[in-house]
Amino acid sequence: MGGYLPENHLSAFITVDVLFSQEIGQSRRKFDGTTEYIISSLQSTISISCYGNNSLAIATKLKTLLQSSNALSALKAMNAGIVSFSDVRNLTATVGADYEERGQFDCVISHHHIVATPLDPIKQVDHYTNQSIQQTIKGAI
Repeated sequence: MGGYLPENHLSAFITVDVLFSQEIGQSRRKFDGTTEYIISSLQSTISISCYGNNSLAIATKLKTLLQSSNALSALKAMNAGIVSFSDVRNLTATVGADYEERGQFDCVISHHHIVATPLDPIKQVDHYTNQSIQQTIKGAI
């Protein structure tokens, strides 16, 4: 997270940040005749922070709700799944003359990242041998 952040006037809020993503294995490719799909399997670590009154209790409740059947079904519909959670951490801090309640936990999610790119078919190939014989192959390859 970086850059300009506007002033926040909310008394309580939740932030969700991707800390990092790690590729699992090698990307694979699919081709349907016009488009190539590059599919990467990833594990991403997500940081979820709750700010405001009762933030520690809210973070604990949110962590529990993310393990509900509805949440798991929604993730499954997106070809994603929860791998693990960290413990909920109490990060309450003194800010100015007051204190700010904060609860935070991390969630590791497995998911696919898919990039589609157009790929024109090869219509002609020139093939050369060691004896400098040239052969042109035409048609759909």
